[in-house]
Amino acid sequence: MKTENNQGLEGFPPNIPVKQETFSNWANAIVVPNIWTCVPANEKDIAIVCNWAASNGWTVRARGIMHNWSPLAVTPNLPSYDKLLLVDTTVSLNDMSFIPDFEGKGPAVKVKTGATMSDLLQYLENVSGGNGAASGYSFPHIPAPDHLTVGGVISINAHGTAVPTSPNDDFKTTYGSMSNRILSLTAVVTDPESANPNDYQLKTFKRGDKEMNALMTQLGRSLITEVTFQVIENYNLRCLSITDIDAKTLFTPYTGTTPPPNSCGDFLNKSGRIEIIWFPFTDYPWLKVWTVEKKQPSASRKVDQPNNYPFSDNLPDFVVKMIDLIMGIAPGLTPDFGQLMYKMTNEGLDGKILGFPIYDQSRDIWGASKNTLFYVKDTTLRVTANGYAILMNKNDVQQAISDFAKQFEAMLKKYQSQDKFPINSPLEIRVTGLDSGDDMPSFNNNPAGRPTISSLATDDETVKNGWDVALWLDVLTIPGTKYSDEFFTELEQWFLDHFKRPTAKVVPEWSKGWGYTNSGAWTSTEFIDRVKSEFTISRASDDNWEWESSVLAKYDSHNIYQSKLIEQLFNS
Repeated sequence: MKTENNQGLEGFPPNIPVKQETFSNWANAIVVPNIWTCVPANEKDIAIVCNWAASNGWTVRARGIMHNWSPLAVTPNLPSYDKLLLVDTTVSLNDMSFIPDFEGKGPAVKVKTGATMSDLLQYLENVSGGNGAASGYSFPHIPAPDHLTVGGVISINAHGTAVPTSPNDDFKTTYGSMSNRILSLTAVVTDPESANPNDYQLKTFKRGDKEMNALMTQLGRSLITEVTFQVIENYNLRCLSITDIDAKTLFTPYTGTTPPPNSCGDFLNKSGRIEIIWFPFTDYPWLKVWTVEKKQPSASRKVDQPNNYPFSDNLPDFVVKMIDLIMGIAPGLTPDFGQLMYKMTNEGLDGKILGFPIYDQSRDIWGASKNTLFYVKDTTLRVTANGYAILMNKNDVQQAISDFAKQFEAMLKKYQSQDKFPINSPLEIRVTGLDSGDDMPSFNNNPAGRPTISSLATDDETVKNGWDVALWLDVLTIPGTKYSDEFFTELEQWFLDHFKRPTAKVVPEWSKGWGYTNSGAWTSTEFIDRVKSEFTISRASDDNWEWESSVLAKYDSHNIYQSKLIEQLFNS
């Protein structure tokens, strides 16, 4: 006869703490109180919890920092969450160790998936023995927020912004997502080939194992406990913030054989590392340009810590009050809000607020890689975002950005003419390389492979069409802004109509909003069907969406790793 522990869960392992906690995602758009959440002490505890869940008809989701927009982990507005168990990986699954030469394939770091990216990059920087310009080790690029778990990062193929650029920024490794940097991983799975095929147990996969391709990016349809990443010797980066080149120049149409001077494509060709942040109803975007610089430029300020834009991390009270007005009785203040945010950014980069010197300047900073690559903190304004990767040839990036900017601005003006202001936060533009096994080692005689459903995955089609980069386009707005779903639905359709083969194709940024109808994101069955198709066209039968679904199902025979969105993606 089953017994109940003092938490009231029948038969739950008594040595594993469990209690009801609130789940709240980054934008506070998914807030669900009283979800049962356990804190395992180690990986074996997770297997025990999973077996309990399977025996009792529960579903299980890994819980990290909850910095996610899409409902891959927790579905909002369900009538009941009685049989959903979250596994908090952040408390005990955070060990890491450096491996100078991982099985003869070069330096690597083994890390539990509950560790944060901040802790991981600091740990790598402190490792002795590297011969780079900066101390320790790093990655070619990383996501901008430092408070993310490794598990969350790999589940949705998270990325930064960079493409290889000779001669100083051409590390002989992948410039794709963090998922593509994985050399090995351990997951809690049911294994048909084991002695106990119906029990959840730990299983390790290595690069070159075909089925590992399905696990490197899996949207939470599996539970990964540990990964080993390939690392590179650390390097110094200069980050220059430019706010005096107007949008017309940055986003000018592509003509001739090279991008026009001071255009996005021009900066991309020169540095390989750019990001554009453009506040709505303003003329001057915030352009960040990173360059690999061994020595500190004379005009740059050396930074020894990340998150060097305090003006964007801690909004003054008067800005918060203006947001309240925009979201309430005065949405027409949105253009003024955009102008204010640009002014605050422009002054803040020089260390000022309202003309008064407050901070050190951050317009021109230089330091070890993580100190300029991490720049989003938990105190940054919590916005929601749509997100897409447009796979294309690097030479087409400037025209694509120009077309997008023209459409975005036209839509803002059209909605404004109807007294609608659906977008009150900036759009963001980045560019990365793609995910390929070409620059990654294999630990058997098979090809190294790459994540099957990474938004950056290469295949026969990308090779045939010469697609070698992804243009990432995100439009941000405050959650609950009126008409935003209508705007995002229209913009998504424009993406699909405009970026067509053989010039480009559109895939979702898994962690953001996509699949829009006027009812919101992730509600378009047509878009979801299209997603499955995009990961099937020009793919072999052991490298497409159906194969991905079958592998994930094979290693979760009781279907405990489920949410409503996961079911819609993989089980229908």
